[in-house]
Amino acid sequence: MLKAAKLLEQIEKLPPDSRKVAEYFMKHVSVGDLRAVLDLKKLGVKDPDSRIEELISLGILEKGVDCFNLSTPLRNYIFSRRRSASVKLKKRI
Repeated sequence: MLKAAKLLEQIEKLPPDSRKVAEYFMKHVSVGDLRAVLDLKKLGVKDPDSRIEELISLGILEKGVDCFNLSTPLRNYIFSRRRSASVKLKKRI
């Protein structure tokens, strides 16, 4: 989780368009490369390809086969938070 915390700190310091890309992948952890670029353009991100490359170089994203993924430490962090949230909901029911 330490690596995820450092990556989250990096995301907070990004320029607005790069941060918007990171937030998109926090919601959609794995997206086809064409779909991601189209979606990001619709969100108003200028030059999504270079923003994605920037996030890959920072370790925030990973390049898969015809897709981009949120990095493993961030994915694990998000999935652990989702699991704990669903456990809390089940306890209330």
